[in-house]
Amino acid sequence: MALINNEKLYEEIEKKLELVKGVRDKSVIMDPFIKDFSYRFCWSSNALEGNTLSLDETISLIDYDEVRSGHTYTEYQEAKNLYKAIEKQMIPLKKREITEAWIQEANGEIIETDGNYRTGPVYVGNLVEAVYYPPSEEKVPELMKSFFKSVNFEGNSVKEILEKTALTHIQFERIHPFKDGNGRVGRMILNQQLINNGLFPVTFSAKGKYRQAFRIYDKNKDISSVVHILGKAQIEALDRIDELSRNLNKSLQLNQEEQFEW
Repeated sequence: MALINNEKLYEEIEKKLELVKGVRDKSVIMDPFIKDFSYRFCWSSNALEGNTLSLDETISLIDYDEVRSGHTYTEYQEAKNLYKAIEKQMIPLKKREITEAWIQEANGEIIETDGNYRTGPVYVGNLVEAVYYPPSEEKVPELMKSFFKSVNFEGNSVKEILEKTALTHIQFERIHPFKDGNGRVGRMILNQQLINNGLFPVTFSAKGKYRQAFRIYDKNKDISSVVHILGKAQIEALDRIDELSRNLNKSLQLNQEEQFEW
């Protein structure tokens, strides 16, 4: 039995999708949303890996190459590399096939390597939480072949899209095909899957329950927690779209009122 019943969450997303219907054709709404997503994803995805840059510091680095004290060179380079990968692999937001070359190029941008699969053992976690040991490096190529059979799916409902995205995200992270950068690449894949299926890209809070959801899955193979945080993140993205749309409408209304005054 699933730990979380997500049926109401699916319904809420369906309703919000109706509210923002048609905005994809409005650059005045989508352009700021895409820029905001790029900033937020770069910041939050790195934060999940332990990077201590704030959102404001990440934006200052990207826009003005501004650095501040209290952070390492590596943290700043991580932000630059991930933003470059996002801009190169995901922008503009459009439907694209997720291929081995796409994934390896993304990883190469993020950690500045050739993007090839790992050639040695790795582990995930630390002594404070459960340590997970991914499959041996010899098994990675075959496991990735299986992964590519399911990653480019077409979902017929919000429920199917979120559940299949969650499952393949878990699958990728448990294969852990690269020596480093798996989490960040995995979240890029996840977002491309959402885009491919008509949803919007999302970000996860480093202080949220993203990692806890993986631990729940490891214990009982229940994906409902991963689906739940994915659905909540989708609602946050839809709310940002809705806010931009409402701000645009207010601006147009004010402009009309000013014209009448003249």
